[in-house]
Amino acid sequence: MPRKVGKPQYRAALRPDVPPSSASTRPSTCSIGIDIGSHRTRICLWVDGAGIVVENKHHFKFDNSFYPGDFPSTLYVFDNFQDPSAGELYAVERDYPERSSISAKYVFYALADASDTLLEQYPLVRHLIDRKKDLKFKAHLRNAMVALLSALRDRALSICRSKKWTIANIGLTIPVQWTLEFEDVYRGLVSEVFDVNPDIIYFFTETEALARYLFKHKADEMDPDEKHNAIMFIDFGGHNMNGCVFGVARDAENPERNSFYRVGRTFGAGGGSEQWEHYAGVWFSAAWFGMYNTLAPHEFREKAFSEFRVQKGREAEFRKPITILANKPNGFPGRITMGLDAIEETWHKGLDRPLQTVRRELARLVRMVERGIVTKPLVVVSGGTARNPAVKSRMSTLCEKSDVPVIFTDDFNMSIAYDSAKVAQAAAYVVSETLTVEDFFKRGAAIGIQMKQTPQQGKPAEPIVWDNSGAVLLDLHERPEVELPVRYRDEFQLICDPFYERLPQQKKTPFPPRKMKKGATETKADKYVTACHSYDLIYLGKRAQGTWSFRLSLEGSHDDMRLVLHQQYKRRRELSWEHKRTLRLPLYFDGNSGCVQVGERNKTIEELDLGLPPQPNEVGEVAADAPAGESDQEPDSDQEPDSDSNQGSIIVINGASDSDVEQSDVESSSSEDDESLDIFSVGDSWSRNSGIAHGGQLSAQQHDDDIWDFHGLPSPSPPRVVSDIVKPERKRHHSSPYQQAWKRRKESKEI
Repeated sequence: MPRKVGKPQYRAALRPDVPPSSASTRPSTCSIGIDIGSHRTRICLWVDGAGIVVENKHHFKFDNSFYPGDFPSTLYVFDNFQDPSAGELYAVERDYPERSSISAKYVFYALADASDTLLEQYPLVRHLIDRKKDLKFKAHLRNAMVALLSALRDRALSICRSKKWTIANIGLTIPVQWTLEFEDVYRGLVSEVFDVNPDIIYFFTETEALARYLFKHKADEMDPDEKHNAIMFIDFGGHNMNGCVFGVARDAENPERNSFYRVGRTFGAGGGSEQWEHYAGVWFSAAWFGMYNTLAPHEFREKAFSEFRVQKGREAEFRKPITILANKPNGFPGRITMGLDAIEETWHKGLDRPLQTVRRELARLVRMVERGIVTKPLVVVSGGTARNPAVKSRMSTLCEKSDVPVIFTDDFNMSIAYDSAKVAQAAAYVVSETLTVEDFFKRGAAIGIQMKQTPQQGKPAEPIVWDNSGAVLLDLHERPEVELPVRYRDEFQLICDPFYERLPQQKKTPFPPRKMKKGATETKADKYVTACHSYDLIYLGKRAQGTWSFRLSLEGSHDDMRLVLHQQYKRRRELSWEHKRTLRLPLYFDGNSGCVQVGERNKTIEELDLGLPPQPNEVGEVAADAPAGESDQEPDSDQEPDSDSNQGSIIVINGASDSDVEQSDVESSSSEDDESLDIFSVGDSWSRNSGIAHGGQLSAQQHDDDIWDFHGLPSPSPPRVVSDIVKPERKRHHSSPYQQAWKRRKESKEI
């Protein structure tokens, strides 16, 4: 791939010494997928449309949860911190049950300085976090991760060198809760160990990678009758649960062209079989202390973990206690038995959080069916924890109560050597099949402009929601210019339908016209995109009252493309356009959602400083300043973050509305009696997250510059509560003779 100017050069990994002119001996490329699980790690290659599982050559079966060929995720970072002679950091060929260890997945929480809110979901990481300020210990943890990745690299390189393959790109799977700080740490480690440019490293959530793989290669087993147009994927791992919903766009003439895209936000929660085992281990250690009045030895704890893993998965219901045979402190044989109540209690501690999240997301899916957004949903469950009979039984019960069919990927014929390599192979496939931005639009995507309209003055107050459709600004064939009459506090955003060209022609009806008060011009557009088939592309904020013209174009090619937004504004009763501005927004293809997004990969919109307003978060609220990682967490209560009355885009469900703000106070300030308020009342930037407003009115001198300031006024005035905002007092002018005479009579009576 071409080198970027100003960036360090990286030696091309695995490049054999062959003459560049010899086309017949030129090596092909391969994609690598890596999935670090709580117990085992997998690495797969994807070459010429086929997956290759990289096996652990030692073929050591560590315990019943391991498959031959899996790489262990166990790191030994405690006993050898002060004494390096105590043992190696990572062992690929054998297990050391007598040594204290930690899963590699939890090391990232210390290296990335995870937020306290995120850490609350993972009790196993607490003893690491207590030492995360120790720089020497953090370096020790990083060395352990380098040792694990080096073992993966050595096996992958041995295959690639023998086949003369070069690494084209690397796909890494991560939980949905991991923030950009986690990605930065992970990318740096992989780039260093594999000696590759970090630009070829991509991240995918575990569920989304598997979903894209199943859609492409197992669609006939997943949906043989092709009757489902929405599929919820749930991956139940030992570390956490991740999930998402994908919509399916079918091509009746050519099923090979069936496509899919993510619907709504991804979701996830900490919890799984590993946490269940952790709480069981805590129970056995406490039982040992209660019986023998001494701390449980490490050998007993490891034996308890091993025996519990064997016995926990026998039945869907807990009918038998679990007994651990162990020698007493005096050396004589003994036993400790965990009763049914204790098994049930530890099960709930380890799995209640993810199961509650699944229950909530199923309820959300049912509401989408009721709204007509989807018609025939399906649930697909994968992951090691989902193989447990108790978890499988409860998942089936939840789906049955929601009247949604469910299938488990264990029933699929994956045609790979080991079941545990599914996600790694999915990551390798997805990173090899990434579209360019240009290909995405050539496939038939369309972009429209969607409005959130304020009610007209004098009409009863009603909830303010996004329109059900938006005028098309860009599609495969044309780039129309659209004029929109705008009232005070109207909001705008761009939405994108990834498969607009596949809609029947009768669904591309003219955009519904809208009139402003006092006979303003109608909205003119020939086609529109519907919100229920689209996702939110970028939030544009509010605009000044008047008439606005919008036009889109694309510049660049392949993956180096920009979306050019041309905007014009004129006041009411004026004929010429007074204000013009053009925004150039970079685009990239997001492999997780299968859609094009505004911005740059691995950077937020705020970091790019594109002149855009604060972007809504995943529930449609403008993001407030919060600690990293908190925006990704699920609310503790069952209160849904998005309103049922909302009819916005389904890729990012438009949620919080401004219905709680008194519209009459704001609307009355745009009276016909005061022309300046009509034109310049664009300064208030209302935070839908906290219910506060910044700034006030704009003066005529400020207007030329600040009409484009979507954040509100440039002056850093302190926030004021909405109820405290005072309307400007209007003086009554007694100019007519009748009014002056009435005033004189009133004054004479008062005297």
